[in-house]
Amino acid sequence: MKTLQVFWKQFAALVTDYVHRYRRDVFYRTGWNIVLLQLGFTVFLIALVLAALSFLYDDVLANLISTIAETMSRGIIPSPTDNAFAVQGLEYAKQKNMVLASTGVLILAAVFGYLITRLALTPTRDAFTTQKQFVGNIAHELRTPLSIIKTNTEVALMGTKISEDTREILVSNVEELDRISDIINNLLSMNMLLRPEKIMFSNVDLASVIERVKTSLSDFAEHKTIAVETRIAETRTVWGNVSGIEQIILNVTKNALNYTNAGGSVSIVVEPSDHRHIGITIEDNGSGINEEDLGKIFEPFYRGDRSRNRGSGGGSGLGLAIVSELVKLHKGRIAIRSAPGKGTAVSIYLPKGHLSPSEVAKESDKKNEVVMDFSA
Repeated sequence: MKTLQVFWKQFAALVTDYVHRYRRDVFYRTGWNIVLLQLGFTVFLIALVLAALSFLYDDVLANLISTIAETMSRGIIPSPTDNAFAVQGLEYAKQKNMVLASTGVLILAAVFGYLITRLALTPTRDAFTTQKQFVGNIAHELRTPLSIIKTNTEVALMGTKISEDTREILVSNVEELDRISDIINNLLSMNMLLRPEKIMFSNVDLASVIERVKTSLSDFAEHKTIAVETRIAETRTVWGNVSGIEQIILNVTKNALNYTNAGGSVSIVVEPSDHRHIGITIEDNGSGINEEDLGKIFEPFYRGDRSRNRGSGGGSGLGLAIVSELVKLHKGRIAIRSAPGKGTAVSIYLPKGHLSPSEVAKESDKKNEVVMDFSA
């Protein structure tokens, strides 16, 4: 009796532990759900096969009985023709049941595949949603204290009684705070790209977008004494998301300013590249990019430390990664031509907006070296 009680307690503890893990652990629960679903699929498949065999047996038996009954009613010996008809009837019944059984198995397999996929991806989907919410919440929460710290630092810099060493430290702190703000903005942008179906598209006038970018970067350009020149063609309307296109131009232009020495220049040129795309070329005469780094600059957090290092104003390493994802989202393409010491030219090609018949008919023979093409 005591042995039975001990066994029962152990069994109850195992069941309780299983129920607890099943409720708390999403991966454990999903694993068992998949196993149970597979068992259910196997049982249902066996039942379907048995039903098909039983139906086939009934059809064969019915055909045999009807043939025998018809032969006996005529009171004659079955001829070869009668036997042939009987065989054809049995063959037809076999084929009909095989088609029905195969169709049932295929439908069942499709339903099972859908259910198994839904179950298997549930933990990943939940983790993905949680991660997205976490990144967004953290990024938004960090903005307020960073803004306060930056404001306090800038107020301290206005004082006349601080030493030169302290002033240099505070200026460096402001620069690092700006860098952190850029990282936060880039993280929020990456977070937005995880839900592209939420992004709205419309006709976008590149002239107004570039004007906003110039205004937001004017202080930075003046501080580095870099001239920003623009040349915008009359055909300048693209189809896309205005915030996404602004971020593309902002990130590339800021990169150009970062890696251009004082007294240098940055140009932004907008012109049609062919009958379907508008080209935006942002060119600088800065430090350029090494050949071995050129193929990796679109990777997140990648920076070529030799020619585009932190000391020259390098960012977080997310800017061009976001640019490439945004260009991909817009079904465009991006080309980068660069050489160390000779500057960099970034050409972005985005789909045109609503075109007039004359613009559609006009086609340019300009050729470009495509580095990343997402238009296919």
